[in-house]
Amino acid sequence: MKRLVASALMLASVVAAYSQGQVNFTTRVLGSSPVGTVNAPIYGPQLGDPFAHLNGPQTTNNGVAFYTGPLLNGTGFTAALYGGPVGGALSADPLSTATFRTAATLLGYITPPPVPLIIVPTVPVGSPASFEMRVWENRGGNITRWADVMADPTIARGQSGIFNPPAPLGGTPPGGGTPVTPANLQGLTSFNIAPVPEPGVIALGVLGLGALLLRRRK
Repeated sequence: MKRLVASALMLASVVAAYSQGQVNFTTRVLGSSPVGTVNAPIYGPQLGDPFAHLNGPQTTNNGVAFYTGPLLNGTGFTAALYGGPVGGALSADPLSTATFRTAATLLGYITPPPVPLIIVPTVPVGSPASFEMRVWENRGGNITRWADVMADPTIARGQSGIFNPPAPLGGTPPGGGTPVTPANLQGLTSFNIAPVPEPGVIALGVLGLGALLLRRRK
């Protein structure tokens, strides 16, 4: 009897896992793809303006954002993917995390996890989903949570903003049926990371701007 119960529970968990949609966690899918292409390298702080946060494709990628910071690379930066139903709340915890590639031709792109097809627990197969990517300087792997990033303004961080890939999540529908190809992160664009100026820095900037305006009036 116990074996039958255990087998039933295992089967139920397998069916539940298959009914949850999947997305392809990568920031580089070039060429043609039926589930969308992605070209979203991530950059470091802007040269000469280290507190600026930019978002959008680079000008060399048919975009309007001109990034001057270095392309991120290596294990010193964490990229975390959050997701959920369209119009609903994103997951409180990352669906998956990754670091960045080091090959000269792939700088700025994440290193996909060993299994890049990531389950989105609250969205079924065949349904669209919303996502956001957040990237931060992990300081030797010691900063592992977004809450810790938000608590320390000196940590360089950036966010993609919420985007909705037009292709639905993939996987095997409940009860079987034709498998659906998992969506790529179409709609994700480049952005940069930067620290947040502390109030004292902002106050100094306001004073400097006020002095400049006063000087011009004179």
